[in-house]
Amino acid sequence: MKVDENTNKRQKIIKVTNDKNTLSEIASILRKIGSKKCIEKSQYLESNASYGKTINLRDLELNTSSIVSILSCFKQERGLPSHNVKSISFSYNVLLGDSGAIALASNLPKSICEIGLVNCGINDLGGIEILNCINSLPNLKMICIEQNNFSEKLKLEFRKFNSNNPQVLVVV
Repeated sequence: MKVDENTNKRQKIIKVTNDKNTLSEIASILRKIGSKKCIEKSQYLESNASYGKTINLRDLELNTSSIVSILSCFKQERGLPSHNVKSISFSYNVLLGDSGAIALASNLPKSICEIGLVNCGINDLGGIEILNCINSLPNLKMICIEQNNFSEKLKLEFRKFNSNNPQVLVVV
């Protein structure tokens, strides 16, 4: 039993360390962007006791390259079972667009339960990638992706996904 307890303690320490490292990396990227909102958010992330379970990057005027840099933090950690991010929001970053949505779709950790992408300037190209991505997220409970530039056909596909996955709240 003692070995199992020690292993569990080490895994918890690794999880917290990885989450803190991810938050520190994201905070560093936001500081480099340099806008007032990004600097304030970086300070919050570095002082936040949630250790990255919820990452709210709403309305920071992030562009695609900023988002790709932030997502690289998740890519480094993605394969590790210790990744603990449950909720992420890039909502109201209207410059995210299709390229940011595509980058997001290929870098979200499997631990994600909630995704916020409201009013992010995403068209069908990026929306299709997000739709494909959410099919492979086993813990997903909610995605808010309204106020984007989706065709009625793509909105219908999101609604079909919701019908087939009633445990997931889809706001499109």
